[in-house]
Amino acid sequence: MKMNKKILFSMLFFGVSSMAFSEDYFDYKALLVGDVNGNIIKEDNSSTVRPLASVTKIMTVILTMDKIKSGQISYDTKVTVSAKAAKVPYGVTLVAGKQYTVRDLLKATIIKSSNNAAYALAEYVGGDVPSFVHSMNEKAKSYGLDSLRYCSPNGLPPSYTGSCMDQGNARDLYKLAQITLKDYSEYLNFSKNKVEYIDNGNTKVTSTNTLLGNVQGVDGLKTGYHDAAGSNIVLTANRGDDRMIAVILGSNHAKDRNAIGAREINDYYINGYAKKNGGNSYAYAGDNSNKNKRNYNNNQNSNRNSNNNGNEFNNNNIFTNMEIKVLGPGCAKCKSTYNVIEKVLKENDIDAKLTKVDDIMEMMNYNIMTSPAVVIDEVVKLKGKVPTESEVKELLGI
Repeated sequence: MKMNKKILFSMLFFGVSSMAFSEDYFDYKALLVGDVNGNIIKEDNSSTVRPLASVTKIMTVILTMDKIKSGQISYDTKVTVSAKAAKVPYGVTLVAGKQYTVRDLLKATIIKSSNNAAYALAEYVGGDVPSFVHSMNEKAKSYGLDSLRYCSPNGLPPSYTGSCMDQGNARDLYKLAQITLKDYSEYLNFSKNKVEYIDNGNTKVTSTNTLLGNVQGVDGLKTGYHDAAGSNIVLTANRGDDRMIAVILGSNHAKDRNAIGAREINDYYINGYAKKNGGNSYAYAGDNSNKNKRNYNNNQNSNRNSNNNGNEFNNNNIFTNMEIKVLGPGCAKCKSTYNVIEKVLKENDIDAKLTKVDDIMEMMNYNIMTSPAVVIDEVVKLKGKVPTESEVKELLGI
């Protein structure tokens, strides 16, 4: 039986992720969040070297795009896939001896995280894989990314490659993401797509980044996983003219990594970090080695200017433009929350806009995984409980 996609997502959203999106969820080994200008908003174990897994492929793409920029190859250049490349596990099916365009191999590498496609690019661009890997390390060195050590073009573990472990820390991956977004912006033309087709439309490639389309603004960059690495992601999102980057390394599962990614993206935009002193006032003081302790500033200010021309308190002057949303999937507590707020508004003659939000995708934009939740002027004020009338008044400042 074919299940409605939205219903299925709702089941996953509320059945699996209520823990994953809670405020104190720390299923990662390293974390860094910042803007594209180098302002680090928060970091945790960001200097700890971790296995990269398929995040390795960012550098593979950079070297391929260097060849394109130099005019030595083009996106339409055809690459004959070797028997060795075709046998590399995990990814789209590539046929040995068949030709694929560089564009198709980049789609498979970036979107589907195909190890065989990355290997085929390395063979073609570098002449052979060892030479290509050497170039990867030289490129990292030229950027001053000293923690990055590449052993393969695809991030497969030593148990498969027989080589060393691709590794690096969150700080250097953050810098690499900055470089990619600045100098290789065409990367996003690939990574922003949830679904693409290669081989003249005969092969479908589906993105490994399931935050695409589910969290506002997400359009890249690269996921990664193997047993030693855990679930990694170098993530970017853009809302308006404000782009951010998040690096999450070592989550136990992709759903946990995605939950943390969604939380950090929404925290970044809801708190307006980029608008406050370029993010500098929110920087962590160094590298916190205790991953179970989040000490970053999570203040959610919702200050509104009121001009009442005579210092006379007037509810309507202050609350006329206020918007209050009650988030939840139509549960009894959600209805009770709505009713309590509606009662307080009426009794205090407050002309605020009160709405119910039960759309799952919209709720994702507020980083809400427990219901009900109350959002005032786009700031999450309460979640997981039905407020009393006194609590509502306190939230409204009356």
